[in-house]
Amino acid sequence: MPQFEWPVILLALLGLPFLRRHSPSKPALRITHAADPALLPRSSRQRWAGLPGRLRIIALALLICALAGPRLNGRRVREISKTIGIQVVVDCSGSMNETDMLFEGRRRSRIDMVRDLSRQFVLGNGADLKGRMDDTLGVIAFAEYPTTLCPLMLPDANMRPVLDGIRVAEGISAEGTAIGDAVAVAAARFHRAEITATDSFRSKVIVLLTDGENNSGKHSVAEAAALARQWGVRIYAIGIRPIPLRQQEREDPAMADLEMLAGTTGGLARLVTDGSSLQAVYREIDQLERSEHRQPRFTGGWEMIYALLAAGLSLLIAEVALTQGWLRRLP
Repeated sequence: MPQFEWPVILLALLGLPFLRRHSPSKPALRITHAADPALLPRSSRQRWAGLPGRLRIIALALLICALAGPRLNGRRVREISKTIGIQVVVDCSGSMNETDMLFEGRRRSRIDMVRDLSRQFVLGNGADLKGRMDDTLGVIAFAEYPTTLCPLMLPDANMRPVLDGIRVAEGISAEGTAIGDAVAVAAARFHRAEITATDSFRSKVIVLLTDGENNSGKHSVAEAAALARQWGVRIYAIGIRPIPLRQQEREDPAMADLEMLAGTTGGLARLVTDGSSLQAVYREIDQLERSEHRQPRFTGGWEMIYALLAAGLSLLIAEVALTQGWLRRLP
């Protein structure tokens, strides 16, 4: 099925049934007839008299479809200057398997809570979270090393499996938490995308979710924050803690790192203790980073515009030829 770059133009098709051919002028010579005209045999010209009008309607429909920018097997793209770039960066170290978070009335593991609510943030939940389908999105998981699960792209049907695939790392790599490296990689992805596109995002955001402190990797948290600030990336840092640690927030060294990331880049640092508080933070981010709903354009595939234009113009020429020739009406 073709995609249309400007589908609103197709609304003009609704006006085609109302087109009417101008009534011919009254004949100058009246001829009486003795028989009912319906009983007289019809000539071939009479049988085909309505053909030019039908050709005109079909031609106009083809031209309207052509103006809407049809394309077969194209992919959606968007000018990055008109979109918000968001990268969801999720801690997948072993501690994220701890089952100490309340979500939807029962205890869940930290990773399950993060995965389910991140899916709601990106795809929407049909209520307070509308989804970020008009933004450019990426997903990065990290433990000892950061891994790009999804590069920056306009979300499509493949985004749900990516989010569903957020899982705790296995083996010895699950013991590390490289927050600095993960943030640095996410910031670098934005920088590279802008260099490639020779344009800038309207806004660049990293949503960082972690339950630990930086204990591995090449970049310190301060170095990563400096890179993000240099490239104009805001960081919304979310610390995941079980309820008993709420009173220790000011003494938590990991929370101090998150506050430094947010403060350096002009973002926010929040502590969440259950699913409801994480959902509230996602609502806050959703309100702060408002996206403009713009129709994406399509690229690749087969452009149908020229074929439709040629077909429409050919039918118009055929209509003119018929009305000025074989099917010409005398005044």
